[in-house]
Amino acid sequence: MELEIPVAEVFVPLLTPKRYKGAWGGRASAKSHFFADQVIRVAMQEKCDIICLRETQLSLQQSVKKLIEIKIEVFGLGKYFNVLQTHIESSRGGRIGFQGMQNHTADSIKSLQGYKYAWVEEAQNFSQRSLDLLRPTIREDDSEIWFSWNPNQPTDPVDVFLRESPPPDSIVVKANYTDNPWLPKVMLDEIEYDKRRDPDKYAHVWLGQYQSN
Repeated sequence: MELEIPVAEVFVPLLTPKRYKGAWGGRASAKSHFFADQVIRVAMQEKCDIICLRETQLSLQQSVKKLIEIKIEVFGLGKYFNVLQTHIESSRGGRIGFQGMQNHTADSIKSLQGYKYAWVEEAQNFSQRSLDLLRPTIREDDSEIWFSWNPNQPTDPVDVFLRESPPPDSIVVKANYTDNPWLPKVMLDEIEYDKRRDPDKYAHVWLGQYQSN
């Protein structure tokens, strides 16, 4: 099936196959929407398993499962996916799962072997332990690990890994609300309010700068 998904210009470099892909910046930049779209795209194109991760996930309500379900509905792809309580199955035979890394041990992480794609959402909260567990676990040929995050501190493991000294086979983009062609007016009004009232908050929340206090 030919699936056309609109992509904001800022994210076009991330369409190139790479082992590590990252998108960082402020809120309302559509980072999560871009990677959710890519989950749908690869699930439609390949028979592969995809795992969507956070550092802590106490329930599926904290995961990106709902966002992906919305994408399936918006694109009119309901007949190609089976949305179950804990995961989503594709007609290609693949599986989209949702987990928190904090609950994994060196033994339990082996359950993720066989997944070709991993998406880490809210990666600013991803611990060094989780990063060290995940990287050697996603080991399929041409596998990819994706990270989306709003920076907090320069010492956060994901920033050190992908911004301070990124691996050779990686591509990282900065995306802010100004790069989002679908930004609703109500969100722009919120941004302008913070810009006038609290410049430090505006810089951190909306421009992706490190937290100053």
